[in-house]
Amino acid sequence: MTKKVKRATCSLLALLLVTTAAAQKYTVTALGALPGFTSSYADDNNNTGLVTGCSDNSVYPTVPCTTNIAADAFLWSSNGFQDLHHLSGDDQSIGYVVNDSGVVVGSSANTTTGVYHGFVWTNPGPMVGLPDLPGGSGYTFATAITSKGVIVGESATSNGDEHVVLWTKSQGSYHVHNAACLPSAPYCYADDINESLQVTGTAYFFNNNSKYHAFLWSRAAGWKDLGTLKGGNSYAVWLNNSGTVVGASTSAKYPNGVVVYWDGTGIHPIGTLRGGTSSAPGFISDAGEILGDSTVTGGADHAFIWTKAAGMQDLNKMIPKNSGWVLHHASSISNSGQIVGYGTINGVNQAFLLTPKQ
Repeated sequence: MTKKVKRATCSLLALLLVTTAAAQKYTVTALGALPGFTSSYADDNNNTGLVTGCSDNSVYPTVPCTTNIAADAFLWSSNGFQDLHHLSGDDQSIGYVVNDSGVVVGSSANTTTGVYHGFVWTNPGPMVGLPDLPGGSGYTFATAITSKGVIVGESATSNGDEHVVLWTKSQGSYHVHNAACLPSAPYCYADDINESLQVTGTAYFFNNNSKYHAFLWSRAAGWKDLGTLKGGNSYAVWLNNSGTVVGASTSAKYPNGVVVYWDGTGIHPIGTLRGGTSSAPGFISDAGEILGDSTVTGGADHAFIWTKAAGMQDLNKMIPKNSGWVLHHASSISNSGQIVGYGTINGVNQAFLLTPKQ
C-alpha cells in the first residue's frame, strides 16, 4: 500500500468520524420559568437529571440573570421547578452548580446595595449564607462544589482585595479557608473546582480590568498563571477531573475573545462557528467536550459543542427545524449527554434542555 493510499484512508476515517459526530441530534425541552417570572437561564445540570439556574423578568436581547433586577435561583427536575428563593434582605439569587447529591451553590444579592453573598442550598432548604474572611466587607461569591461538598468561591479581605476561598462543613457549620491569590494580583475570582481540589478562575492585576489572566491553583502545586494568546488577556470558567481548563483569551486576531483550553502542553484556541468573530466558553466535560457560544454571520450568538474529532458544531443545526428556538449558549453537559443552557423560543428568553436522540 502506497503512502498516498494510506493518507486517503486516514482522510476517509477522519471524515467518517466527523460525519458520525455531526449526525447526533437532540430533542429540545423548554424548562419554563418560576411562578411570578417570565424568563430563565440554566447554568448547570447533574447526572441525576437536576438543573439549576435563575428566573427573572428580562426581555430579549437582555440575557436572563445578568442585570440588576429581582430574580430567584431554581432547581428543576422532570417534576417541575423548585424556587430556592434568596437570603434574608436580598432580592436576587442565581444557582451556579448542582452536584450529584442535589446540593446547589450560587450567589444571593441585594440589588440596591450591590452586595453579593455566596450560598449553599440543601433539600429541603432554606439556603444558607457562607461566611466571609475575617475583616471582610460581607461580600462572598460561591461558584462550584465537589461531590464531597467542598465549595469554592471568593471573599473580600480586610483591605478590599478579593481572595479565592474554600468552604468546608464541620459540626453543622461552614468554615472559610483563605487560598489567597496569584502573586502580584490583588483580585482573584474562582470559577470551578474539580474532585482533586484543583481550582481555576481569573486573576485581575489592576482594578481597571486592563490586565487579567486565567489561573490554576491547588494546595499541593500552588498558583500557576495559565497565560494568554499573544498580546491578550485571558479568563477561565471550568476544569475537568483531568485538570484541563477551559476559558477564553483575547488576541490581535480575536480582540473580543476566543474559547481556549489549557492542558499540559499549553494554550489551544478552538476558533468560532462559520462567519463568527468571537466565542465564549461554558463548560468542559471529563471526555473533553467543550460547550459555549460563538458569534455567527450577522453577529448573533449561537450555542455550540466542540470535540477534537468533530470540531465546533452549532447546536441549532442539531435540533428539529422550524422549532422556533434559537439556542444562544450551552452551559453544561451530563454524563448521559444532556445539555442545558439559554436560548429564545419564539423570541422569549428561556432555559433549555437538550436530550440526545437514540
